[in-house]
Amino acid sequence: MGKQEVDLRQCCPSLVKKTPDLQMVPVDTSKALADKYVGIYFSAHWCPPCRAFTPALRKFYMYMMAKGRPFEIIFVSSDKDQQDFEEYFLKNMPWLTLPWEGSLETRHSLARMFAVAGIPYLVIVGPDGKVLNSNARTALIKDPLGERFPWDNEPWFSMPSSSFLLPLLLALIIWFVVHFSETS
Repeated sequence: MGKQEVDLRQCCPSLVKKTPDLQMVPVDTSKALADKYVGIYFSAHWCPPCRAFTPALRKFYMYMMAKGRPFEIIFVSSDKDQQDFEEYFLKNMPWLTLPWEGSLETRHSLARMFAVAGIPYLVIVGPDGKVLNSNARTALIKDPLGERFPWDNEPWFSMPSSSFLLPLLLALIIWFVVHFSETS
């Protein structure tokens, strides 16, 4: 099965960035995302796990920028009103965002496209538009300096091959099956 492909210029036709004086100004989506890995970050100010994860993502973003890596993030807000969205974005995020006005359908469409079931949620899309990791939040937590970035096909859960947990789990399942089938 091939990887999901996404044309971010079509999905996110208008993006804005923060200026030093905390204004939001439009950017040319094609230029801003050209030849870059793009993180699509679903988050909201009211979400405690989001507020805990955003500083780690900001640190990673700043590190990638300092290294000159071709990387950008698009914030997709799940906030309930414009004031909360602007406060959260302007105080915490140095990357791009969908503008609040007129983006509700785009935000919902992106959430459906990436099957977002909860936030915070981070997806990494390659320069070719292929989704490389749809659980990049976990990948970033496990690899905060991005040594394995873009975490292409990185499993969200990995177990050392020498681990005894898998055989133990299988033995436990077999025990339950045998035990409960005998008592029935």
